[in-house]
Amino acid sequence: MDFFINRTPDGLKEYPLHHHGHYEIMLYLEGEGVLRTDREEIPFRPGTVIIVPPGMEHGSACRQGFKNISLGGPFGHLLFFDKITVLSDNDRGEGRMLACLIYESRYANGAYLESLCTAYLRFLLQNSPREGSVFSAVQEVARALSQGVEDSRTNSTALLAASGYAEDYIRAQFKKIMGKTPTEFLTEQRIRRACFLIDIYGASLPLTRIAESCGFLDYVYFSKKFKALTGYSPREYRAKQSGN
Repeated sequence: MDFFINRTPDGLKEYPLHHHGHYEIMLYLEGEGVLRTDREEIPFRPGTVIIVPPGMEHGSACRQGFKNISLGGPFGHLLFFDKITVLSDNDRGEGRMLACLIYESRYANGAYLESLCTAYLRFLLQNSPREGSVFSAVQEVARALSQGVEDSRTNSTALLAASGYAEDYIRAQFKKIMGKTPTEFLTEQRIRRACFLIDIYGASLPLTRIAESCGFLDYVYFSKKFKALTGYSPREYRAKQSGN
């Protein structure tokens, strides 16, 4: 997994509008200013955490200078925000400690760095707003689906029914917020995991085993969905990744 880890230089007063194809998570260490988008200005201070979804333009400004640590990466399996989300570090400053540790370990072993980043994201999710809103309910369903990709028994209907909303209503809201139905979302998450396993194990793990470990009991169905989402059959994708 590729991560983009940066710390702003001392005395920086403005970072121009820009955007990424991945989530960016910024924890502000120093300064009081604003994060600007093309629509709004969001204030920050030391301890503020701002999560920016992929493709959204943003930039920071502070008259006295600011410092932050930013972490970018393909976090779509853990983060389901469709708008800029503002959080705060806890009273013990654990978010700051994790962010600093990630920055200091940015050249470390890939598996170790990934474990640090995952711990950081889970910490942030624990501290995310838990309003009784439809948006929060959709996020919970999406998170449960993402966590259940390995289990063939993961059932979007059961998760929707447990959301506290009428099933048809929350399904419609899920599609509106996430841009796809719960079933489509689950299938996409499973295929993403299959790609990850193929990338890691190559030909050493049979494709039938990979299909099963991603919740697919029918290999033909798995292959059909894999090609629909990636443009390659599982065998073609494995050959492409191995350079054969």
